[in-house]
Amino acid sequence: LFIPLQESHFPLLLKWLEAPHVKVWWDQDVLWTLELIKEKYGDYVKGYKLEKGAKKPIQAYIIYGNDDSFGYIQLYNAYDFSREGSIPLEGLQKSLATIDIFIGEEEYVGKGLGSRIMTQFLKEYVDPYYDACLVDPDTANMQAIRAYEKAGFKKIKTVKEGTVTVTGMVSEKNL
Repeated sequence: LFIPLQESHFPLLLKWLEAPHVKVWWDQDVLWTLELIKEKYGDYVKGYKLEKGAKKPIQAYIIYGNDDSFGYIQLYNAYDFSREGSIPLEGLQKSLATIDIFIGEEEYVGKGLGSRIMTQFLKEYVDPYYDACLVDPDTANMQAIRAYEKAGFKKIKTVKEGTVTVTGMVSEKNL
């Protein structure tokens, strides 16, 4: 179940973004505070993110299951945001979503939820609106890569930028 991000979720985001199992892959160089969470995610609650002064659509959700919130997922058009240090978009579908996801509650990690969440999210939020979806996990994040593969993503390219290496993976609409 996906609930749109609300300001009341910000303390939860703070907890998750500072959790070691999330921090290793997500914003390692940021020391999150509630004020920084409000600054970054405040506009997400309103359905956009500023990119070079323009409001670009972004959908952010808290992932729920069994009356428990345990993760975060966001969706946006891949072409709306700069891709420095990531997979170049040349040659990819023109109708291309991008998803970023993490499981914030450590006890939910390693239970096979990632691929099930992705499959459901693609079906409900991506496939009706986009032809394909791009994810770009750190190449060392094998757990995420396996989850994406189980959800139907295929590896397309690996890019090394400085000390970070990401693997681009695409899932095309299930017709």
